[in-house]
Amino acid sequence: MLRISTSQIGYLGVGMKTLAVALGHEWVSPERPGIESLSRARRHSPEYCCYPFRLALADCFSALDRGADTIVFFGGKGICRLSMYQAVQREILRLEGRTFKAHVVQKDIRASLYGILREESPYGRSWTYTPRTFLGFARFMYKLKVIERWRGALLEVRPYATDQDAVTAAFRELVARLDDVHGLRAIRRLCREGLALLRAAPHDRSRRLPRVGIIGESYAAIDELTNRRIVERLNRMGAEVVSPMSEYLFMSVVTRLYYRTQAKLIRAARRFFKAPGGGDSLLSAGHAVEFARTCDGVLHLYPFTCLPETSVRQVVEPYLRHRGVPYLHFNIDEQTGEEGFATRLETFVEMIRERARERGDEPCA
Repeated sequence: MLRISTSQIGYLGVGMKTLAVALGHEWVSPERPGIESLSRARRHSPEYCCYPFRLALADCFSALDRGADTIVFFGGKGICRLSMYQAVQREILRLEGRTFKAHVVQKDIRASLYGILREESPYGRSWTYTPRTFLGFARFMYKLKVIERWRGALLEVRPYATDQDAVTAAFRELVARLDDVHGLRAIRRLCREGLALLRAAPHDRSRRLPRVGIIGESYAAIDELTNRRIVERLNRMGAEVVSPMSEYLFMSVVTRLYYRTQAKLIRAARRFFKAPGGGDSLLSAGHAVEFARTCDGVLHLYPFTCLPETSVRQVVEPYLRHRGVPYLHFNIDEQTGEEGFATRLETFVEMIRERARERGDEPCA
């Protein structure tokens, strides 16, 4: 039996745990980075590496401290440096005297995970191992899809809720329950229960709130630790948020499934890029075109020094400005100042309120 872990991107570990359990392994959940663990990761990180590199490295240190013996890294091909960071992270950890098995998830995730997870599995020599792998992977992706649906319901209800804290707490409690459920029927039942619970929260939709569309790099757009709970902040400021990025979509990007599932968005992005720009750049550009029609403003989140998203900004910002759509970008790292962050966000919300009024809507103050 292996003790498996990986870096945390939002609630990605909830799905990974199910896959590990299905194959007879133990899942080790790293503690989310604090100031001390991020400082340790920063000391070992090359200067050019972006914030997700340090977050992932801090998660690896934490997982190994908690007894993990196998680390799953997300790699693959592409212009984004994140796909190659795993090689540097493995070397840093080993130079620090850490002993562990490393495995990189490539384009075909099922084939990538099949080999190393079979090692030391109690089902490794059984004919049931292959069907367990496929069923485990199906449950893994289904859990991420459930979280995506719950988050969608949360974003629909929370800005209008009479008690936003209660709705947020309900969502997090649902995810905690999902973490310990592994059967397809139980997951499906909990999914329906969660959607009903979130949608039944007391809320008032008699008024229309300004809408913000969020685009950007996966870590920055999904992970609340990375983006400083920016979606929750926007809801508290009286803005509705449309955020298509999710753990499920992240796995689609890693496995290149998004080329088939997001064809319409990719066609929209082709007006800016003749070829893929790496990372989430095509999705960011495509969503910017979509949000220019459907939202009152666009918020662009990406790590400091992220090359693909910097390229997106160069083409998306003038496109949105030309159409009169307020645009704000945050290039985030652990040194981003709280006061400046909050001030820019408040100013942006005032801009989208004004645009909503100009369009004939009457959002609440």
